[in-house]
Amino acid sequence: MTVNLSNPASRRLFMQGAAGLAAALAAYRASPAFAEGGAINILNSNTAWANALTGSVAQAYTAAKVGGESNPYESHYEKMTIELSQGSSTFDLITSDNLWITQPIRNGWAADLTGLKTANASLPDLKMQNLTEASAVYTESGGKRYGLPLVQTTPVFVYRKDLFEKVGISKVPTNWVEFLDAAKKLHTAETAGACLLLGGQDALTSGDWGSRLMGMTKLGPNDDGMLSPDNEPVFNSEGQGERAIELIKELVQYCPQGVQGFDYPEGSSALQQGKAAMLITWSDVIVGIEDGPHKGQFGYTVSPTEKHEQQMVGGWSIFANAKSANLEEAYKFLAWMTEGRAYELFREGGESSLCLKSDLANDELVKSIPMLQAFRDFAARGTTSVSIPPYRLTNAVEVQRAVFEELQAAITGGKSSKQAMADAYDRVNKAIKG
Repeated sequence: MTVNLSNPASRRLFMQGAAGLAAALAAYRASPAFAEGGAINILNSNTAWANALTGSVAQAYTAAKVGGESNPYESHYEKMTIELSQGSSTFDLITSDNLWITQPIRNGWAADLTGLKTANASLPDLKMQNLTEASAVYTESGGKRYGLPLVQTTPVFVYRKDLFEKVGISKVPTNWVEFLDAAKKLHTAETAGACLLLGGQDALTSGDWGSRLMGMTKLGPNDDGMLSPDNEPVFNSEGQGERAIELIKELVQYCPQGVQGFDYPEGSSALQQGKAAMLITWSDVIVGIEDGPHKGQFGYTVSPTEKHEQQMVGGWSIFANAKSANLEEAYKFLAWMTEGRAYELFREGGESSLCLKSDLANDELVKSIPMLQAFRDFAARGTTSVSIPPYRLTNAVEVQRAVFEELQAAITGGKSSKQAMADAYDRVNKAIKG
């Protein structure tokens, strides 16, 4: 599949259909099935968890009729912003990539769930204790709860266990020096030592570069390593941005040909088909990798780090539309979700990026979904979670794009790492401050 690099939201492109926004809007306008009668209507995406949300989860909820509209990732953001900015009440609940979630919260489009509960004490409590703390960061602001996490994702280090054994690598790399050494040992004419995703905006910025950046300076759980709480660029405050670029450049020669254009689908395919031995990628884009010829030969763990054991945790969330005429019904549905059955149904529907604590604590479940080992290894490695960059911004995608273009220039030799970071600072400041 060819990935459209002009599209800023690329993480799940290869798992989605190619429907455009106009077609999605036309389909919706023609069939507003759940917009009437007090039913709960969800603006949804079309991933494994999303299909379960308006499928098995909706069927399991008996207090109200639940349905919705599913959209491909690339049109979901546009549909969300159009509906909310126009004050539409069509959708009661809306799912959102955590990269976008600040925009509806700050614009008042997302309902204050804490305020709803305060105004009506008879509403059920949200049992947030059942969900991982890292996944819930994005829907909390100013001490108020605006939504729930749906899934949590993290950069996962995926590697071929059989190839490690073949070349005598007994210790899985936990830092970038060890990662480079492993790539050199693993590299052959048939199988590249590692794979990078240099052609995808999100894949490079939050993945390959971001995963290296996160371990270089001390961060708090709400920090994203890219901007300060005052939205000042900090991604090269101690030269860490340049250092992360240099680490990537050292690895390129041990990657498959054409890696400069690789995005999530190409990287996953290279690993699945045996063309690469190692890959760092987000946990939500390697679904199905075990269906290839090397089933059972993959290992999964936390990505390597540098000075500090810190990893990004992102994902998707769901919030209530502040303009909904069914706010209390929407709230009750969310409260029911936090009891846990909805999240179990996500998992049963094929989702592997899970945020229900009881799922992650289940040893048998981790054996059946080996990718979950990456989340389990947070505890073993003493890893703390940090946030995805630059989630605090309403124009996060625009800022990510500016950094991506500068990273590409540095990695391909068009600029020095130092100049690329200086230019990225300038562009990010202009994008933030207008």
